[in-house]
Amino acid sequence: MTVAATPGLVKLRAHQFARQTAFATPVAAVRRYPFTGVPDTDLAWTDPEVDAGSLDPIVAPYREAENLTAAHNAPALYYNDIPLMLSAMLGDDVDAVGAGTAKTWTHQPASLTADELDLYTYEFGDDLDGTGGKPNDWFQFGDGLLESLTITGPEGLGALSADLAWRFGMVRYEGSTESGLQPTPSVPTAALSVDSEGVPVYLGNAVLSIDSAHGDIGTTAISDALHSFTLTISRELDLKRLANGNGFDLSGYGVGPRSIELSMQFAKTADTVGVGSESDAWFSETAVNRFVEIEFTSTAFAQTAGSPDIPYSWQLRMPLRYYTREDGAIGNNTTVTLVGRAFYHSTLGYAFRSVLVNTLATASL
Repeated sequence: MTVAATPGLVKLRAHQFARQTAFATPVAAVRRYPFTGVPDTDLAWTDPEVDAGSLDPIVAPYREAENLTAAHNAPALYYNDIPLMLSAMLGDDVDAVGAGTAKTWTHQPASLTADELDLYTYEFGDDLDGTGGKPNDWFQFGDGLLESLTITGPEGLGALSADLAWRFGMVRYEGSTESGLQPTPSVPTAALSVDSEGVPVYLGNAVLSIDSAHGDIGTTAISDALHSFTLTISRELDLKRLANGNGFDLSGYGVGPRSIELSMQFAKTADTVGVGSESDAWFSETAVNRFVEIEFTSTAFAQTAGSPDIPYSWQLRMPLRYYTREDGAIGNNTTVTLVGRAFYHSTLGYAFRSVLVNTLATASL
């Protein structure tokens, strides 16, 4: 006798995304990502505060504004997965350029104006897909974007990781019997799988440069000092809810201030402590501008046709001012952690700039 496995297996969960072309218009997913985590679908069922002649509830609850979020973790950050994260965080409808297999993605969010938001459809479910006599337990979230993105370069020079905090404006459930609450298009989108040959971003392939003048950015390497770093990008969002016959779906987003914070844990060297060091810049009575570049260059190639070959790479640049310093230790060695925040520099024309080279085509975002 054979016995089928109990359906609903954790390892068969899937996180599938696609960039939308219009607000309130979900689209079929085009790519599956190697994330962990689950969405939080809070429909805000609420008991009315009424006198009903009973110590226990009698009157039916009602719904209020939905709170639709998801917390995802990418335990290893792959070059081809980065565009989704930067797009959902920074917007501006960036596409890749490049005639060969190597594609370049440049994200430089505006500071003096507000870029258009990049919104995403997210399909979440597992092996319960309505086939083979199984029920269907898939969700479709629309109008998704990131409220925060945290990228960590770990002690030990291993693969970077990422934490993503999503916000969604609408949700549909494939198991719903109510008209208008089923996904359109239907989910799950078939034949999607994670990239089995992804190239990770390693801290061991990074070069950190910190300069005093904007024109020198990327020229002064800080060698044998960086243990780890954490880059956190976050923003404030206003959730616009206007009556338009679409139930609890959001009507739009309002965008508030953005914060870009870089925390770097250093060994104590002449570059990081003492006179003329980064700690010296932090201790100044007036803020000292620093110009930071972190550049990763992989040993794997995004393009091997032509000369020279083009490696996978990622360059991050930001003008920075330090805010805090903390002493610590790794093993028996002391460390110093400096935390700075990016600012808009009028000559550079940006507060943050990312140039990524990978093999992901625009249609696969």
